[in-house]
Amino acid sequence: MIRDLLLLAVGNVFRRRLRSWLTVIGILIGTAAVVALISVGQGLEQSVIAQVRRVAGYNTLLISPRGGLGGRFQADAEEVRKLPGVMEVMPVRTEMAFVDGPARRGIMPLVGYTAAMETFLADLDIGHVAGRGLQARAEAVLGNRTARAVGAEPGTTVMIEDKAFEVVGVLAPTEGHTGLAGMAGIPITDGIFVLYEDLRELFPGPNLVQYVMIRLVPGADVVMVREDVRRTLVESGTTGAQMTSFADITEGISSILAGVQAFLAGIAGISLLVGGVGVMNTMYTAVLERTREVGLAKAVGAKRRHILWIFLFESGLMGVVGGALGLLAGFGLAWGAVRVAGRAFDFEGVFAPVFSVELALGALLFSFLVGAASGVLPAMRASRLPPADALRHE
Repeated sequence: MIRDLLLLAVGNVFRRRLRSWLTVIGILIGTAAVVALISVGQGLEQSVIAQVRRVAGYNTLLISPRGGLGGRFQADAEEVRKLPGVMEVMPVRTEMAFVDGPARRGIMPLVGYTAAMETFLADLDIGHVAGRGLQARAEAVLGNRTARAVGAEPGTTVMIEDKAFEVVGVLAPTEGHTGLAGMAGIPITDGIFVLYEDLRELFPGPNLVQYVMIRLVPGADVVMVREDVRRTLVESGTTGAQMTSFADITEGISSILAGVQAFLAGIAGISLLVGGVGVMNTMYTAVLERTREVGLAKAVGAKRRHILWIFLFESGLMGVVGGALGLLAGFGLAWGAVRVAGRAFDFEGVFAPVFSVELALGALLFSFLVGAASGVLPAMRASRLPPADALRHE
């Protein structure tokens, strides 16, 4: 019986092809918009989390000033390094220094280099385009853009705060980590690296750092180590600092992006509801056109539920067809938008839309429900028509 009613509903839809396709297009547009926004949002979320994971890692703690990375605080890195479960500690201190190079002079960021930073840079696949790394005092490694700006190369000398430093290396270009904001605040392409001891000598006084990164031993209890670090900082007199982990960062990012996705999907969902109104309008028109047909069906023994199911199948069918086509259109729209935006704003290949089975099934189910729900009232009206009145309808 259900099969026969479904076939009858399919036949009725195909008999009104133009009106049915116009109705399907309304569902298609809404579904495509929702799918495109959600897939792009999920792709962006995964990309951001992957970048944070690449820079920090699951077993990394970050100590930063309470006011954000723009502030400074004093931290005893040596005491933290002695704690069980701590593999390495990387304090990051950057000062703006006067630099006099062979071709240019000016104020440039100076970064205190530590041994832990070598591992940090290696994890980000940043190597030297020329020369080597720091090995002794009074040596400097220049970011790629800084080296070109001051006209320096390995073997030349630059004056930093009136002290001579030999340039021993130049870092490779890093398109994705440029500027002071790149690399979690380390000016890779715009900075000059000297040993931490040289930085403290050039800028004496309190050893105030921008932040401290702590890498834990694999398998270490993050909660326990975090509590030990917090206690050590308090005992050493460190105030005005806060500690976060990779889990805290990713949770915050996911929460923000999820809110943005929900807001955008809600806006796009309005067009899907408009498509549902189109389905309802089509079904009401179908009820009026087929009143005598309904009366004839009831006269030969059709039950109210049979009439109800026929109209519900019709509206649900238009919803699911529109959802399937909208799903394909949404995937194509997401890919196209990311490609065009990537080329326009120079971030091509940074992230890709996410197309999951859950998203596809959810879009199809939701579009079917919108279509079916839009046909409920017209179907109920058709099923309640008295056979005699329906047969007399002109």
